[in-house]
Amino acid sequence: MNFYREIVRRNALMAKMGMFFLILAVMLGLYATVNTTEVLGINSMIKPIKFALSTWIYAWSMAYLLFYVEKQQKVKQYTYLAVATMLYENGVITIQAFRGKLSHFNQTEIVGGILYALMGIMIVWLTTATLVLTIRFIRQKNYIISDSFALSIQIGLVMFVIFSFFGGYMSGINSHNVGGKIGAKGLPLLNWSTLFGDLRVAHFFGIHSLQLIPIIGYFVSQSIENQARAKQRVWIFSMLYFLFVVFTMVQALVGKPFIA
Repeated sequence: MNFYREIVRRNALMAKMGMFFLILAVMLGLYATVNTTEVLGINSMIKPIKFALSTWIYAWSMAYLLFYVEKQQKVKQYTYLAVATMLYENGVITIQAFRGKLSHFNQTEIVGGILYALMGIMIVWLTTATLVLTIRFIRQKNYIISDSFALSIQIGLVMFVIFSFFGGYMSGINSHNVGGKIGAKGLPLLNWSTLFGDLRVAHFFGIHSLQLIPIIGYFVSQSIENQARAKQRVWIFSMLYFLFVVFTMVQALVGKPFIA
């Protein structure tokens, strides 16, 4: 509860958006227990639940981390765009789930195709805005946090942007699977393909650099006083994690499942 009060203090709109999607995920989870509609062979509520949870984590992460950007007016503008984009994306995903239709890669109906195209435009817009804000944060001359923690946030944001744009590649090929059609056998809940390469794996681990690397950076900054050594540890962990994400991307591109 203290953490929630803190992120409300830092960015009330982002914090409240995150809470909204957390509640939505719980409600959809309850409904999923009685839902009989399926999309690609699985409960249609699974996808909106995953996206609602992801949006919750994204919103609270940004509420906490973007507080360290000097130009808070720019953060406020970014927040409005993020809220509009997340409401639209999750709205489309949820409505299509109730309809029993695809929200992504929809080529079976005109309305679904238009909704998906607009979703793509808004996501690109938001990701580009995230990149601009990231560059602004990197170019800051002064930080109210340790250099090592600031570095971890910078790296986390950069990787988040890179692998958010990687989602555009999936849109370009109109599939997240390599070597087979979408909808085949997959892991529980995550639904990553266990038969073919699945680009969502790298996308997932890549965008969650936004949380993982700053968390590591925070604990490193708390445990190592020497900032040069602390920054070195942040770089080492970040590079190893980046190589892991690239491995999952290459694995998918050659048609191999993350877990068979």
